[in-house]
Amino acid sequence: MNLPNIVSVFVGAAISGVITWLVSRHYYKRAGDKLMQETTKLMQEAIELERLNKLNLHVLENAGIGELVKDASGKPTGSVIKGSSIFAGEGRISSKGEVISRKPPNHNVTEANDVDSSKNPG
Repeated sequence: MNLPNIVSVFVGAAISGVITWLVSRHYYKRAGDKLMQETTKLMQEAIELERLNKLNLHVLENAGIGELVKDASGKPTGSVIKGSSIFAGEGRISSKGEVISRKPPNHNVTEANDVDSSKNPG
């Protein structure tokens, strides 16, 4: 092999590498920009959903249906839903509330068990 052939191979490889890098950069840049737009959109939607959730919790609290459980900084960490009923006659009522949480709640929750009104008049 002579010197001009060796130089041609190196020049061709260098040009091919530059072209590959430019094309790859173009597509990676487009994909990154699109990902950034989607991420921004999802963050805005998450903020709006958090605002609406807090609004619903405040509505429940103001209506006397629920009560917000807040941490020391005033941030809502949970809710307690209140329920009451008045009925006359004999009957049986049962209720069970269940909260599935990733971390244990910081308040005590009592579970309502079956209540037989004939055994507990009042």
